[in-house]
Amino acid sequence: MAATFGYTLKPKTIEVPLQHEQVLEVVCNDLPVNPLELTDIFRQEGVALTYYRALAIEYYEQQKINESVSVIQTGLTLASQTPHTQPRQKLPLLTLLATLQMRLAKLAVDTTERQGHLNSATQAINEADRIHNQYEQSLIVKGNLYLMRQDIKEAARSFDMVLEKRPSCIPALLSKAKILYHNKDYKAALKSYQQALMFSQGDAATSETRLGIAQCYSQLNMLDEAKVALQTCIDKKDPTNAAALILLSIIEQNESKAAIGGPTQQQASLKNGLQHMQQSHYADKQNPVTLNMLSNYFFFTEDMDKALRISTKALSNGTNNSTKAESCYQIARTHHKMNRFNEALDYYRQSLQLNPDHLLAQFGIGQMHLQKEEYTVAQGIFENVLEAEPQCIEAMKILGSIYTLTDKKQQALALFNKVLERSAQDIYLLMEIARLNEEKNPSRALEYYCQTLDIVEGEANADPSSHNHLIRPELLNNIGAMYQKQGDLDKAEQFYSRAIQACDDLAKTIGQNDDETNSNQVHASDSKLTITYNLGRLYEDRSETDKATVIYNKIVEDYPSYSDAHFRLGAMQQSKGDFNEAIDHYKQVFETDENDAKAWIMIGQTQSENNDRTCKRSFEKVLKSCDKDDLYTHVALGNYHASAAREMKTDKQSSQRQDSYKLAVNFYTQALKRDPKNAYAANGLAIVLAENNNIDQAKDIFAQVRESSPNNPCVWINLAHIFVDLKHLSQAIVMYENALKKFYKDGDANILLCLARAQFMLAKNSKDPEIMYESLLNTQHAQELQPEDKSTMYNIALVQQQYAQLISDLPTVNRTSDVMRKAMDGLDNSQQLFRTLINVPEEEHVYYDRKMAEQRERFGETLRTQMDRKMLEQLQYEEQRESKLKEVKLRQEQREAQRRQDAQDKIRAEEDERLRLEEDRRKLMEKVREDNMMMAQRELEIQDDDQVKKSRSSSGKRQKNEDDGIDDDEEDEDSAPGKKISDDE
Repeated sequence: MAATFGYTLKPKTIEVPLQHEQVLEVVCNDLPVNPLELTDIFRQEGVALTYYRALAIEYYEQQKINESVSVIQTGLTLASQTPHTQPRQKLPLLTLLATLQMRLAKLAVDTTERQGHLNSATQAINEADRIHNQYEQSLIVKGNLYLMRQDIKEAARSFDMVLEKRPSCIPALLSKAKILYHNKDYKAALKSYQQALMFSQGDAATSETRLGIAQCYSQLNMLDEAKVALQTCIDKKDPTNAAALILLSIIEQNESKAAIGGPTQQQASLKNGLQHMQQSHYADKQNPVTLNMLSNYFFFTEDMDKALRISTKALSNGTNNSTKAESCYQIARTHHKMNRFNEALDYYRQSLQLNPDHLLAQFGIGQMHLQKEEYTVAQGIFENVLEAEPQCIEAMKILGSIYTLTDKKQQALALFNKVLERSAQDIYLLMEIARLNEEKNPSRALEYYCQTLDIVEGEANADPSSHNHLIRPELLNNIGAMYQKQGDLDKAEQFYSRAIQACDDLAKTIGQNDDETNSNQVHASDSKLTITYNLGRLYEDRSETDKATVIYNKIVEDYPSYSDAHFRLGAMQQSKGDFNEAIDHYKQVFETDENDAKAWIMIGQTQSENNDRTCKRSFEKVLKSCDKDDLYTHVALGNYHASAAREMKTDKQSSQRQDSYKLAVNFYTQALKRDPKNAYAANGLAIVLAENNNIDQAKDIFAQVRESSPNNPCVWINLAHIFVDLKHLSQAIVMYENALKKFYKDGDANILLCLARAQFMLAKNSKDPEIMYESLLNTQHAQELQPEDKSTMYNIALVQQQYAQLISDLPTVNRTSDVMRKAMDGLDNSQQLFRTLINVPEEEHVYYDRKMAEQRERFGETLRTQMDRKMLEQLQYEEQRESKLKEVKLRQEQREAQRRQDAQDKIRAEEDERLRLEEDRRKLMEKVREDNMMMAQRELEIQDDDQVKKSRSSSGKRQKNEDDGIDDDEEDEDSAPGKKISDDE
C-alpha cells in the first residue's frame, strides 16, 4: 500500500553514537560480511558494549552465528582492556556468547566440534558466575547448558533459583516445563506452560509456549485441546508454524487409525493429516520431524526411493538424538523392505545408539536377527520389547514363534493364549496354537483346528472372495491327522476325504478366476498329493495294506519323484520279510536322485534286519556321497561295529574286537559332536563303555542322556543294566519297574526278565524269599508273553528252586507249613520243567546250558528230600506250638473267666451293699416321718390346752371388770400416756 503513494518502508537500522556528537547508522539488512568493518569503528570510537550486543543479535537473526560470536568476542576483549568498564557490564555479552555457543553445539554434526562449543559456553557462564552468581540471565543460560549436557537435576535447580526470585520469568518457566515434560509429568508441565503464556503478554515466546501446551495436551490424551492450541499457533503465523503443522498432522493421522467415529471420520482425519504434513513441509523444507513423517508416508505408499532420500535428508538436518534416531529407523526399515539386510541392521543399530528406548528400532533389529536365524539374540530383544510394551500383540506373536522354533513350547503356548484372548478370530494364531498342542495334547489341538475351520467356512459363506479358503484343505487334513493320532480312524478317513474334495474344489475355483496366480494352483495340487499320501498311511494303520498299496502306486505313477510313497511301499514289504522287494522299491528313488540319503538309509536298515553285512556299505555311501553329517548314519555305523565286536568272542579275535569297538566309539563320538544331545549316540557309546568295563563312565553318560531325553526307554533300561553291573540292585529294580510302567505298560518280556534277574540277585544276596517270589511272578509274566521260549522256562524252574531253598533255609519260627508246601509245589514244578528241558532233542538249538539243567535237576531232588524232612520238623514244631498255644489260650481263657467271675461277684456285692444302704435309709426316713407326726400331734395337743386356759382366763377378767365398771376396750395410749404396754398384753 505504501508503494502506491510513493513511499517506501525505511529499513531497520542501529544508530550508534560516535565521538563529537556524530551518529553511525548501521543498516541491518546490509550488514558487512566481515563484522570487523564495524567493530573496528566501535573500538576506535569507544562505543558502549550494548551496541556490540545489538549488532551481534542482528547477525544472529540473519543466521550468521559465527559473525555474531566474533562481534561478542571483540566487545569482551575491548571491555577487558578498558579500565573504566565495570565487570557487570560484561554480563549481557557473556550470557549471549554462551547462548550462541550452545546454538552452534546443536548445529554441530561432529561430536568433537559439538563438545568444543559446549566447553566454550561453559567458560563464558563460569566467567559470568564469577562476576555475579545470581544474575538471572546467567542462571537461565546455565540451566539450558545443563539440559544440553543431560544434567536434568542441576538444570532444574538453576531454573528454580530464578523462579524463587521472579515467578513470572518466562524463559525459566518454559525450561522448567520442558524438564517436567521430559520426566513425563505432563500435568505439571502443562501448568508451567500455561503460567508462561499468562505472563507473556504478546511475547515472542508465546509460539513456543503454545506448542508446549499442545504437546502436553496430546500426552494427556486431550486431543481436542491439543488441536486447538496447535491451530492457534498456525493461525497466528508463529515462527513454529512448521512444527505446529506437523504435530497437528501426527495427531490427525493417529486419529485415522482409531475406530472411533467410523470410516468417514477416519478418512477425514487422514486427509487433514496429510494436508497439514504437506503444509508443514512447505513452511520449512528442512524440518527433520516433517521429513521423517514424509519418509513414513512414502514408505507406506511403497515409494522406497523417495522414502530413503527424504529420511537421509532428515538425518542430516536432525538437531537432537531423538529426531536422528527416528531418521535412522526410517532409513533402516526402508532398507529392510528392500531386502538390504546388512544396511538395515547398521541403521537399526545407529537408531538404538541415539535412542536406546526406540522400541520400533528394537523390533526391527530383532527381525534382522530372526532373518539370520540367531534365535537366542532375537529372543532377548523381543523379550525386552514385550517388557516395555506388555500389550504389544505383534511382539507376543513373534516371541511366541521364537519359543516354538527353540522348542520352548510351554512358553510359546502361554503367549499365544494371551494373544488369543484379544484376537479370538485370528485363524493363523489358532493354527499355530493347535500345532503346539499336537504332541502333548492332541485333543486340544483338534479343538483349535475345528474352531479355525468354523471361522474359515463362516468367512467363505459371508464373503466368497475371501482368500482364507485357501487353507481349508490344510485344516481338514490336520483335523484328520489328529483323529488318526487319537485312534479314531473312521473320522480321520472322513476328514481326509473332505480335504481331497476341498483341493479339487479349490483347483476348479482357481481355474475359473483369471486373477488367481499359478502358485495357488501348485498349492492345491501339492496339498492334494500330501493328503492322499496321509490317507494311505491311515489305511496302513487300519491294516488295509491293499488299499494303501493302491494309493501309493497311484502316487508313484503320477509323481515318480515323490519318494515317501516309494519308502512306504518298501516298508510294507520289509515288514512282511520280503527284503529284496523292499530294497527294489527303495532303489526306485534313485531314478530321481541317486544320492538320496534316506533311500540309502532304508536300504541299510533292511540289509541290517536281514543280517546282511553289506548294510555297512549302504550306510557308508550316505556319508561319502549324500550327507557327511547325517546323524542317523553315524549312529547306525556305530551300532554295526559294536554288534560286530560282540560277535568276536574268541581270544584270537580280541585285537579285531577292540578295533571294532574303537570304530563304534568313533562313530558315536562323531554323532555327538554334531548333536551333543543325541540320545541314541550317547546310549550306544555308554553301552560300548559298559561292555569294556568302564562302568562308572557309562553310568554317568546314561544318567545325562536320561535327563536330556526322558522319553527314551533305551536309556532307562541301559542305566538299569549299569546298576546291576555295579551291584546297585535296588536302584536297578526301580529303573526297570519305572521303564516297564512308563514305556511298555508291563508288556515287554525282555524287560520283565531283566527285572526278574535283578530281583533274583537281590533275593539271593539278602536271603529274602519275598523278593524271590516277586522275581518268580515277573518271570511267569514274561512266559505268558512268550510261552514257547525255553529260556524263560529254565528261568522259572531256577527261580522256583531258589525260592524253595530260601524257604527251606529259614528258621522254623520264621516259616509256616503252608509256605513250605507252596514252595515244595513250586519245587516239584521246577523239577518237571528241568526234566522237560533236559529231554529237548539235541539237534534243537537252545539258549540255556543243558548240563546246568541236569545239575539243577539233581540238586532239586536233594532239596526235595531235605524239605520233606524239614516239613516233618515244621509240622511237629507247629503241632507243639499249637499245643502250647492251646494251653496258653486255655490258661488265658481260665484267667479271663475268673476275672469275669470276680468282676461279677464284685458287682453283685456292690449291688447288695447298695440295696442294704437303701433299705436302712428307707427305714430311717420312715422313723423320721413317724417322729415328726408324733411331734406335730403333741404340738396340737399343747396348743389346744393353751387355748382352753386362755379362754378361761378371759372369762374371769371380763367378769371382774364388769364388777368394777371399767371398760378395757376404750382405754388407749392417748388416755394413759404414762402406761407401758407389755408384750403379754
